[in-house]
Amino acid sequence: MSLKHIAERDDVFARRYDYDDEELLAADLGVSGEATVDVLDDTVIVVFEDEDGPRQLELELPDGEAEAFITNGVLTIEVRP
Repeated sequence: MSLKHIAERDDVFARRYDYDDEELLAADLGVSGEATVDVLDDTVIVVFEDEDGPRQLELELPDGEAEAFITNGVLTIEVRP
């Protein structure tokens, strides 16, 4: 799944912003418990637990330097070329 795909999903409130020097995605994943997020090469990996047990979400990133973090269930990804 790419940043564009998650921003277009109906079941996730997400916003994608394109700036001159970066692309930003903010997505409310609805995670109420603890979650972790890591950037590995060109992929963001989010691990969290919901009522169905542990889950993992992987998002493909465009080329560039990326940072990702999650706060109160909102995933934020910043990508700079």
